[in-house]
Amino acid sequence: MRPPSCIYPGCHNSRRTRGLCHGHYQTMRAYVRQGRADERDLEARGLLMPKGQGGGSVNGHEAFLLGSDVRGDAT
Repeated sequence: MRPPSCIYPGCHNSRRTRGLCHGHYQTMRAYVRQGRADERDLEARGLLMPKGQGGGSVNGHEAFLLGSDVRGDAT
């Protein structure tokens, strides 16, 4: 099962944080720090998911924990 794609228009990379792929998230953060973008505006326009939402990892890091039933491709 492939993780969902980045919400940035035309991007087919997998989501990482707040609906964006790694590259788009890093660019967005840089623009916010520079004052060239605003998270509330981006959320309102559907270019950024609210905090705590939009992660693309199907199993996150929890798959490594003892007792997890998540299986990788090597099994």
